[in-house]
Amino acid sequence: MLKILAEHYFGSMLVTDDRGRFLYVSDGTCRLLGVDRETLLQLSIYDTLKGYCFATSASSIKTLETKQECLSNHTLTASGRQVLALSRPHFGPDGELQYVPTYSWDEEELYTLLEKFDQERDNVRNVIRFMQGTDKTPSMIIAESDAMVKLLEYADHVAAVDSTVILYGESGSGKEMFAKYIHARSDRADQVFIPINCASLPPSLLEEEMFGYERGTFTGGSKDGRIGLFEFADKGTIFLDEIGEMSLELQAKLLRIIETGEVKRLGSNRIQKCDVRIIAATNRNLREMVEEKAFRADLYYRLNVLTIHVPPLRERVADIAPLTRYFVQLFNKKYGFTKHLMPALIRALEQWSWPGNVRELRNTVERMMVESRDSIIDAAAFREIPPGISSPKTSECPVPDLLPYQQAMNIYEREYLSAMVASCGGDLRKAAGKMELHLSTLYRKLEKLGLKPPRTSGNCQGPGEEPLH
Repeated sequence: MLKILAEHYFGSMLVTDDRGRFLYVSDGTCRLLGVDRETLLQLSIYDTLKGYCFATSASSIKTLETKQECLSNHTLTASGRQVLALSRPHFGPDGELQYVPTYSWDEEELYTLLEKFDQERDNVRNVIRFMQGTDKTPSMIIAESDAMVKLLEYADHVAAVDSTVILYGESGSGKEMFAKYIHARSDRADQVFIPINCASLPPSLLEEEMFGYERGTFTGGSKDGRIGLFEFADKGTIFLDEIGEMSLELQAKLLRIIETGEVKRLGSNRIQKCDVRIIAATNRNLREMVEEKAFRADLYYRLNVLTIHVPPLRERVADIAPLTRYFVQLFNKKYGFTKHLMPALIRALEQWSWPGNVRELRNTVERMMVESRDSIIDAAAFREIPPGISSPKTSECPVPDLLPYQQAMNIYEREYLSAMVASCGGDLRKAAGKMELHLSTLYRKLEKLGLKPPRTSGNCQGPGEEPLH
């Protein structure tokens, strides 16, 4: 009966002894590793990694070495599969390590399963988030520029305390990676890291995600109710991305959590205690929003305890080359390429201002590698000036180095937004999608710069507004 259960388990199961030799492997394990059962039962986990699936490490090896539970992500180089694995130690009567059972899942299959249950939005989603968030290895941060090296040193210092942190920086500059970095070096590293994008959902759905709800609160909701992400993240870290987009009503509830550590589900009178560290991020000026009554002053002062300003890529040129090399390795592995970039192309990348920051660089490297038919990619592959946008190095606007920084950036941003919206035929939703901005953020940027989208019936504009062109 146990064998039948194991063979029908979603994912794979295996058991090794205290030396890493396989004692049991399920059919799912054989499919995942691409090795037949007879071969595996004659090997150890060490032999398998070196001679068959060519992974650099495994959770079971870490458990064998540390005698502790291990949950982590691995890449099987032979197949390119991303695998999530959980290993646990089993000790004998004498207290010595006896067996290491391991449960593994192909991440692509996990996401497929998640999609099937998305309508219910039940505990499967939270399990996936938990398993992703508890990987102790922080997201990779390239830090060769002086600015980034100093910033990482400060992040290490901040991680040692439990205070609230707010990360300021442009879209695509890597704020979530810094949040993961801080979490991974904190005392909460063994607990869950939950990212919440405050601009991705309407306020009502965001409230459900954050606080959960009781049974019967909503028509069509889960019949058993639902736990909120703040409850789920107890003892862990919550990352609130784009905090400036949160509604004033939700800001008041967030303030209560920060001040009291208390959460109340929608439709419930029962108060839940939760101990979470909050790291917030924004690309907006929260102090200005406070003055405009668009952000609560009391919440601002609660969040603004420790601040980190993540510099845009154009201010850390020394990181462009190593970031590019990292992305080349990433896409070579992903697509089975063996491509390389010429030094002249790297120098061309270092000359561009990267308004989309690291995200834009990553997308550009992927495009060049996919489009190129050659294994060696030269500088001609880099189209640094998108159609309709003036290069900041060749624009006819006033010379930036003769202007204050913010004024020069406003001039470039005006040209960029005008060209992008025009290229989308005035469709702001489409333009926001291409720029990877939330629609409300684009509206505010246009309003701030005195620009107005073209209307379908005439080009009338109010006082002080310029039509987009």
